[in-house]
Amino acid sequence: MRWRIFTGTGLALFLVSPFVLLGLGGPDVQTSADAEASPKPLLAIVVATLVGLALTRLVPPQLPAIAPADAAHRPALTRQVVGLVGIALLLPTVVLVADPGVWYGLVKLVLFFGGAWLLLRRWPTDWRGGVDHRRAVPVRWRWLGPLPALLGWAYLLYYSPFAGTEDLSGYREFDRVFLLAAMLLTFLTASLAEEVFYRMLLQTRLEALLGRWPAIVATALLFTAMHVHRIGDGPLAEMIAIMVVWNGGFGLLAGYLWARHRNIWSIFALHTAVNSLPLLPLFFE
Repeated sequence: MRWRIFTGTGLALFLVSPFVLLGLGGPDVQTSADAEASPKPLLAIVVATLVGLALTRLVPPQLPAIAPADAAHRPALTRQVVGLVGIALLLPTVVLVADPGVWYGLVKLVLFFGGAWLLLRRWPTDWRGGVDHRRAVPVRWRWLGPLPALLGWAYLLYYSPFAGTEDLSGYREFDRVFLLAAMLLTFLTASLAEEVFYRMLLQTRLEALLGRWPAIVATALLFTAMHVHRIGDGPLAEMIAIMVVWNGGFGLLAGYLWARHRNIWSIFALHTAVNSLPLLPLFFE
């Protein structure tokens, strides 16, 4: 019962936050900490996220869910999850207390890869529920199922009438080689590291212990907390609302895609699109 209450409260937070953000900051959202980035329409963010979630649910209508962990594996999985949650909370704590600055990406890699590896090695288990679930998803749906959600979300957020016009003038001052290097570094530290840690390692285990939606909501909230570096970019309440709407909404979509299809490449593509699609036109000018 308590996890149902947690899930309902978390989903209510995500549903209410766009209205709070509209009242605090207006119809446009500064989704990026980059000074050169232009704001995105709040309507485009909300519509793209909701359509992405709906298409994830509908294509296809029926897919197997991960099997709950049995009694023999639950203690070890619980220890692993507690440790992974500790790592997920440690990163924003380090950011708030020490502000690693240019070393942020390295700190993240050390925690998400090195810390997680040490933890799983310290508390091993022969549980293979995630692998078994991946094999249970038909191959055609594992690869084709995420496409409608990915394409629909990307179109609505970046190319539809809801998306408005992207102002890239600030980025044009940078050399294209520098931009490409920055995109590749972001792929490693964000698209790759974050999705392996939050979705593959943490959410999969939470699903086996708590069920699908409690796991998705919990992971999305932890993913939101990781972006505390936005605090200080503006009024506190507005920055928190942006984190919940933008980062939390993305976490819900990525988590649901992962829970249904178990295709990590689709999650990499989703995260890479967030960081790279707005900049692609610069390479064709």
